[in-house]
Amino acid sequence: MFELLPDERLDYLLGQEGKIIQSPSVFSYSLDAALLARFAWVPIQQGRIADLCSGNGAIPLFLSYRTKGQITGLEIQPRLAEMARRSINLNELNDQIEMIDGDVKEA
Repeated sequence: MFELLPDERLDYLLGQEGKIIQSPSVFSYSLDAALLARFAWVPIQQGRIADLCSGNGAIPLFLSYRTKGQITGLEIQPRLAEMARRSINLNELNDQIEMIDGDVKEA
C-alpha cells in the first residue's frame, strides 16, 4: 500500500503502464523527460545507468521499460527523492532502481 500526501496525485507514465507520484507544488515531469528516456542510448540486458538530478524519478521509471540494467537516481531535494522511492515501490521496481538523496557535487 502507498500513501499520497495532500498535494500529490497519481499519474500514468506517458505511453507506459507504470504510475508515478507527482505534485504540482514541487515537480511534475513533462514531455522532455519522456523524450530523453526514449531516445537516450541504454544497455538492454545489463549495465549501470545513473540519472543525476532525478526529480521525482520519471526518467529512471521510463528507462526501466527499456533495460534490465541497474538504474540509480540522485536527487538533492529530500521530498522529491522520497516521492521517487514511493513510485519505484508502487511499480515494484526496487530490485532495478535505487534513489539516493544527495548533491551531485558530492557524488
